[in-house]
Amino acid sequence: MNSKKSKGTSLLDVRKSKSGTSSLGQIHQDPKKPVLNVLSNLNGIKRQGDSMMDQKQKRRAAFGDITNAINENNTLKKDAQKKAKPPVGLNIKVTKKKSEKKKTVKTENADPALDDIIQLSQESLVSSSQDSNSSCKSSLTDLSQISTVSEDEKETVPATVDDVDTENLQDTAQCALYAPFIFRYYKERELLFMVPMYMDTQTTLTTNMRAILVDWLVEVQENFELNHETLYLAVKLVDTYLSIRQVPKENLQLVGAASLFVACKFDERCPPLIEDFLYICDDAYRRTEFLEMERTLLKTIGFDIGMPLSYRFLRRYAKCARASMETLTMARYILEMSLMEYEFIKYRESKMASACLLLAMKMKNAGEWSSTLEYYTGYTDKDISGLVRELNAMIASPPKQLTTIRSKYSHSVFYEVAKVPALSEEALTS
Repeated sequence: MNSKKSKGTSLLDVRKSKSGTSSLGQIHQDPKKPVLNVLSNLNGIKRQGDSMMDQKQKRRAAFGDITNAINENNTLKKDAQKKAKPPVGLNIKVTKKKSEKKKTVKTENADPALDDIIQLSQESLVSSSQDSNSSCKSSLTDLSQISTVSEDEKETVPATVDDVDTENLQDTAQCALYAPFIFRYYKERELLFMVPMYMDTQTTLTTNMRAILVDWLVEVQENFELNHETLYLAVKLVDTYLSIRQVPKENLQLVGAASLFVACKFDERCPPLIEDFLYICDDAYRRTEFLEMERTLLKTIGFDIGMPLSYRFLRRYAKCARASMETLTMARYILEMSLMEYEFIKYRESKMASACLLLAMKMKNAGEWSSTLEYYTGYTDKDISGLVRELNAMIASPPKQLTTIRSKYSHSVFYEVAKVPALSEEALTS
């Protein structure tokens, strides 16, 4: 791999040396040529992170198995312990000598004052254990009262609404007591992160370039096996940054990669390394440029990364609707397809999630927009009917060149929801 790339070249230019196409303009003119196909060469190529000066510092590959490194470390430790162990017979002698010394100490120090001290210490241990037992009993009684306190403090739900949180009050992992307040706070906070229509202020960028970038981010998310929340946060960071700063087209991929890197740090347990991101960018940027972009991104957004995401709203609303996994996956496909469309950034995150869920319910014949959904989402079916039509039109005519999301959701793991046809106008209005 040629590490000395000219500054300004990027994956969005789709160079001949890697993907077989010449420029970004040819992507839009010739639909037969592949788009952003660099990640197909991840296996079988030595990455930059693997060829560092320090050979002991092994970098994690894009598809690497972390458990292999852990097993290697464990075997090294075991080998070192085996080398450091003395012979077995020597250990027996040492333990015998130690035990003999302990016995002699006990016989020599037969002092009544010392016996009193030992007796007092034993009594203190018994009393402390009794105190700990009593505190444990009191804590258990407090835990038994949690259910009654939770029912008193939880939000009152109208009789016509299905209370989906009451049945999960005993499950501390679901935070059923605080879920209504958390998503009410999310809806208030999403107003602070509304992104204006910024493309007119960008002199060298187009909506097609943004769609290509999002398609590439989805491919990276799949190959790195990242959470979906990480993908949505990265796209939100890109839009927020582009609405404030002007970016030349040769740095658009750098903004996307840095946004995904920050999102990984925020949401992933084991985020990928910088070398991984430099590699998937085809070494178009140096390490110093990547770190500088990360700092600039965080300063521009004011280090406020806790943004309400449409994906989180969708999971909550699908639970309130008691939707099946297939219906939820259908809604996830629609919502993920909307990430590529620049026109949808003007809508609130909660409204996008509600419209995608309603369209998925219609496409799967999974019921209507009930009073329960109106209560939890804050939207009626009339409020989101126009957005549902826009989403249905998007599904009816998806981008022909950008097929990553459709290929992803055409798999049996995702119930092949991408193969479901869009609704007709009659089915949409019924």
